[in-house]
Amino acid sequence: MEKEKVFAKNIKEIIDVGQNISLEIPSGDYRGVYYSYVYDEDDNHFYILLPTDSLGRAAFLRAGDSVTISCISKKNIRVGFETKVLQVIKDDKTLYKISKPTEFYKYEFRENFRVDVLINAKCYFYDHNQQLQTRQTRQTSILSLSASGAKISLNEYLELNKHIIIEFTLENQTFNLDATIVRRSEIDKSTFHYGLKFEDINQKDKDFLIRFCLKKQMEFLRMQRG
Repeated sequence: MEKEKVFAKNIKEIIDVGQNISLEIPSGDYRGVYYSYVYDEDDNHFYILLPTDSLGRAAFLRAGDSVTISCISKKNIRVGFETKVLQVIKDDKTLYKISKPTEFYKYEFRENFRVDVLINAKCYFYDHNQQLQTRQTRQTSILSLSASGAKISLNEYLELNKHIIIEFTLENQTFNLDATIVRRSEIDKSTFHYGLKFEDINQKDKDFLIRFCLKKQMEFLRMQRG
């Protein structure tokens, strides 16, 4: 799909020094959406502060890494542009040098736009033993959430590609979503974090989760502005 371009007579109508920005990292260890602001500029470049998520955890990038930056323009439109980190500058602050964009487009967060949360939940799965299926129920916590998946914490080892059902409540609406475990990381001997991919989620639930994630992101940006 062709992106809808946004035109401005002056780049400062869209992005300027001191402006809050969102920074989406598409892949790697720090995949996700982080928050920063434009610290400085020169004729051809912006310098942005080390981005952090809503819990204050930093995303460390290297020269050559691709990112998508978005912000709210003076016309109250979310505008984005794609760029690469040109240089990492480490002094009393860590700054990332990027080229000033030559074009902008209207930006909508992807379905995998993820926000940090802490939500009590239940997960259900079946254990197979000698052709018998036993339904297991476990208490869990959702650590991050998007319209396409979630990260949960569980005190139990589960296999990758295992099918589970995750049940949780948001804003008085209860969800029971089919999911597949696609990632696993061992935090300690008794704690594991699992990345879930939602399967066959209906459009109504997907739209609700997208709106919820956008709402949370805007709340965080308002907190940043003080």
